[in-house]
Amino acid sequence: MPLAASAQEGAVRYSHTAPILYGAPDPILEAIAAEDGTEYSQGPSHVTVPRMLVFDSSSSLMYPAINQIVVPGDRPEWEYIDTTYVNFANGTYKESREFNADTYLVDGEQPVVSWRLPSEERIYLGHRIMKATAAVDSAVIEAWFAPEISVPAGPGLYGGLPGLILLVTNVTTGEVYAAESVNLGDLPQITAPTSGHVVSDDKYDQIKRAELAADKRFQSRMRRNIEEGRVRIRRQ
Repeated sequence: MPLAASAQEGAVRYSHTAPILYGAPDPILEAIAAEDGTEYSQGPSHVTVPRMLVFDSSSSLMYPAINQIVVPGDRPEWEYIDTTYVNFANGTYKESREFNADTYLVDGEQPVVSWRLPSEERIYLGHRIMKATAAVDSAVIEAWFAPEISVPAGPGLYGGLPGLILLVTNVTTGEVYAAESVNLGDLPQITAPTSGHVVSDDKYDQIKRAELAADKRFQSRMRRNIEEGRVRIRRQ
């Protein structure tokens, strides 16, 4: 029996806990902490924000549920995934990412994940969900999907299962998406993001690695200058 149309489109609100990507440790803050006899902390390792996922039988769009700028500790966040659009038909995605004060529009092919189904199931938010596990780039992934909602959608770039993913955990990094509500048939318009410097995923990774390496070199020079007395830390 085919699924009702309302089971193939809808909206999900997730709680998203994600690791924060920083640049190199700030030597000035390290020096201040040393003077105070306290332990230097670069800021929180993870942040939790609400996100919305809207989907139909051909595509999905994830975006922040509220307008929120995350500023962990005394340093700005280096990387922030704003909006993710996935086209199921051709297996591609477009993602708006903010990195080091610049906005990039990254496009590429959705990662193909070799999911394993260990025949475990339970009830979550009133839906029967089944467990799936995978290894992605040496990371251990655990997901739970609802087979009655027959779309290969999920939060972020997770997907490719025979049902909507409601829970997913990257056991290695501590990233977690947990659905808080599911509204079938309640579908806002799905449109791909368009703003930002258009780059491939590989090019974006090159930019990110280069800027993080440059920041590390700068902070290392600053640390040497502080240690050798060429830069003095003035407290207000």
